[in-house]
Amino acid sequence: MISIRIEEWDLQIADGSLPSHFTSCLKNAEFVDQIDINNDEGRFLFLGISSGATNNGWPSVVVAQKYQDGRQTFSPGFLLVPDTSLLFLGAGERLLCYDLDKKVRLWEDETDCGFWGWSQSGSYILMSAELEFGVWDKSGKKLWSTFVEPPWSFAIKEQTVELDVMGTTQKFQLSDGVKLD
Repeated sequence: MISIRIEEWDLQIADGSLPSHFTSCLKNAEFVDQIDINNDEGRFLFLGISSGATNNGWPSVVVAQKYQDGRQTFSPGFLLVPDTSLLFLGAGERLLCYDLDKKVRLWEDETDCGFWGWSQSGSYILMSAELEFGVWDKSGKKLWSTFVEPPWSFAIKEQTVELDVMGTTQKFQLSDGVKLD
């Protein structure tokens, strides 16, 4: 189990198995989201989230899922946006977004082949995956995404993103994905 603190948020993370206190976490949480945990295949991911000294030390939000990672090459990733209390989560091919203040899942999405990571540039949330680059705003609204093919990378320059896909660089506006010349 890994514990992380980001501002007032405490995160407990277990990848590969559910923690020994899983049943107690479920009983004490204010919001529980269980996805595919009875599936015979896949890898467990547990995330317990609390804010400050609330809920008698138990996570107030619990997310438990089994995600597919057939090649066992992708790791889950999280991005917490403290000023909007949104949590972006990616594992395998599944993408999720939660409003931690309202204790609700906002959406579920998917990406082909596997998730790589989240990052933030100003008011934009960036998602990297094996075959996709995507952009959301800080309220959790997906703005745009595009197909990419490995090897690929990106660089943010002011309000644009430069995608280098297999040696060819293209520029896009972060806000809407419009291709720039």
